Amino acid sequence: MTTGSYLPDSEDLLRPPTKRVTPQAWLHENLFNSWFNTALTLISAALLIAVISGFLSWAFGAARWAVIPANLKIFMTGTYPGEQLFRVWLVLGIALALMGLSAGVWQGLLLKYTYAVAIFCGILTLLPLGQARLYLGVIVVAMIAGIALGWRRSNWQRWVLLAWLLSLPVMAILLLGGGITGMRLVSTRQWSGLLLTFVLTIWSLILGFPLGVLLALGRSNATLPVVRLVCTFTIELIRGIPLTVILFAASLLLPFFLAGARIDLVFRATVGLTLFTAVYMAEDIRGGLQSIPSGQAEAARALGLNPAQITFLVVLPQALRTSIPSLVGSFLTMFKDTSLVFIIGLIDLLGAGRAAFAQPEWLGTQAECLIFVGVIYAIFCFAISYASQQLEKSLGLGDR
Repeated sequence: MTTGSYLPDSEDLLRPPTKRVTPQAWLHENLFNSWFNTALTLISAALLIAVISGFLSWAFGAARWAVIPANLKIFMTGTYPGEQLFRVWLVLGIALALMGLSAGVWQGLLLKYTYAVAIFCGILTLLPLGQARLYLGVIVVAMIAGIALGWRRSNWQRWVLLAWLLSLPVMAILLLGGGITGMRLVSTRQWSGLLLTFVLTIWSLILGFPLGVLLALGRSNATLPVVRLVCTFTIELIRGIPLTVILFAASLLLPFFLAGARIDLVFRATVGLTLFTAVYMAEDIRGGLQSIPSGQAEAARALGLNPAQITFLVVLPQALRTSIPSLVGSFLTMFKDTSLVFIIGLIDLLGAGRAAFAQPEWLGTQAECLIFVGVIYAIFCFAISYASQQLEKSLGLGDR
């Protein structure tokens, strides 16, 4: 008679024991496990209920939400001429069409975000928004066409990136006008609201990222002490100065150093924000560079790679991958720090909110305007943060 032996699967051996916890047990263990925690829980719950009930009674009673649709143009584009708004819509259409094309090419999370934006724009077409409904409908069609055109065409990735790079100056020219465009010149002093916030954020990041990479590489370079000293001094100097002071310095000193030149105020703000962003990104990237084992460079050197190839093909990509969480944090900080440009006379999204409730007919609507502005900031920051988390998961960051 033979007896068989059962060997459990390795997964069964390694699987931790399951423990089912009922809601009542969880509440008792975490919130009511002592008299002090019980009292703290009850007091916190009472305060939370009072705050929520007070907010809801105000939001559905005394609040004057009509200030939002009445001043929607101020929030979005500020003092940009109304008869020239088609140019803003054209720029938005180009950006979202390229987003659709990119989503079709790369798929993944970007495709989900593109679908969400298209659905949101489609819902807006159902609202009484006048001529904006037509623009939104065209944008939705352009996004869908972009997705269909680029669907699973992975060999288009370089061309799509090139299209994004070429579109940036085109969109800037469309917004500015004048010159050979034949369109009316719209001074950047008339750019305000969410439009200005996006312009400052995008250009500051585009210019600040490569500058931050160079500063990080310079500070980490032990073979060129002069370069390392200059980069270290630059980083520590700018990090030690508040952003408000940097904006003031960029606004006042740039015309002084470039005597006789008329420097645009938005350009001055972009310079200040770029420097501020670059030094913080440099420190984030330097942390990633320090996390790369020296054996990586030694192995690349043994394969015959020169120092530039070792840096840009081996070390830097791994450092940027490691630095993604902190770089996204710097991006979110930059997006919100644009609200400080009001000190040099520019009106961003937050400044547009101030302009809205400063009107005589809308006095006393500070809370409504600021809540609306806060919701816009929160939506964009949450979307970027969620995308960053998904990217980290796809790259295996934090896994062991």
